[in-house]
Amino acid sequence: MQRVLQYMGLEPERFQARWVSGSEGPRFAETITRLTEDIRALGPNRKLRDGA
Repeated sequence: MQRVLQYMGLEPERFQARWVSGSEGPRFAETITRLTEDIRALGPNRKLRDGA
């Protein structure tokens, strides 16, 4: 998957897959919060920012 994302001009770090059961509300919230922080730390997508 990382190679496909790089080929498309996207940073592989922007894709994360996690399994969270529907009964794990707090874990889901924590996972989404962490994912959001990770993506914000990456900043704008280079492909969209540079118009490439």
